[in-house]
Amino acid sequence: MLKKTSTIKIINVAFWALCLLSIVGMPFSSFAQENKQRDLLERAFETKSYELLATFFNNWQQEYVDNEAGAPDKWVAEAHKVFAAICRPNISSEIGSLVEIQGPVLVVQGTLGKIGYVKKKSKAFIKGDLDETVYLTIDSAIDFRPRFQLENLTTVYLTDNYRTIVNDYFSTFNPLPAQFDYNTFDDWGLTETDSIWTVTGNDKEPYDEFEAELQAELDRLFFLRDYAGSIYCPHMFGHTTIIPFFTIDEIVFDRSLHYAVVVYSKCISGGTVVLKKVKNKWTFDHQYEWWVE
Repeated sequence: MLKKTSTIKIINVAFWALCLLSIVGMPFSSFAQENKQRDLLERAFETKSYELLATFFNNWQQEYVDNEAGAPDKWVAEAHKVFAAICRPNISSEIGSLVEIQGPVLVVQGTLGKIGYVKKKSKAFIKGDLDETVYLTIDSAIDFRPRFQLENLTTVYLTDNYRTIVNDYFSTFNPLPAQFDYNTFDDWGLTETDSIWTVTGNDKEPYDEFEAELQAELDRLFFLRDYAGSIYCPHMFGHTTIIPFFTIDEIVFDRSLHYAVVVYSKCISGGTVVLKKVKNKWTFDHQYEWWVE
């Protein structure tokens, strides 16, 4: 009896040990993969190897797949359908070209900002005016990887860890705040928050101490752009950052899921569009607003 009890205890200890190892091992494995990809991207740049860059994006693609089938509720499931609908040519043509590909990589959003719904359809809601619409937030910061694939493209999802990996790749040489005598440029109205991009944006030569950093960042930017031109957004007054080719930032539905007010972004532009469901398919109703930074 004693021997049998000891065996059971050993089995129990082994079982819980394996459980503990699996719990500890999951984040470690993810961390190791992240570092591996970070090193691969850096090595691709240092050796100017597009073969290594292709491997980086292929690894990225295999790591994450669309999650429409795992939508937690009808609202998130419908949000996937809205994304697919708004990217169709018959709708995207109404709000301008959404896909501007300059390389074989297409970055798709990995999160959705917010989903809401109105209890009662108001004139403001049907119009698309969310500022004047009372609605309830269902969820925010949603894990959202919609299915979207174009022929001959590597489609990857911009998850938080990959946003960090690529932004770190850029930020190594992001220009520092301009350190020069602002009194020399009184008529420019510059402040200490302005970056070196402000200087170059006004057709002036950057100061010597910044030339190396600026050129290094441009080298990194152009190397990545040559292969995946649709994935970054250089701002003249800020840092180069990675963004998807197009994102849906917010969707507000009516309770019957017949209308959807969609707030979207395209790098430095965006807008709000109203979709209507006809014969169980989302169709374009009208554009409410459009903006450019």
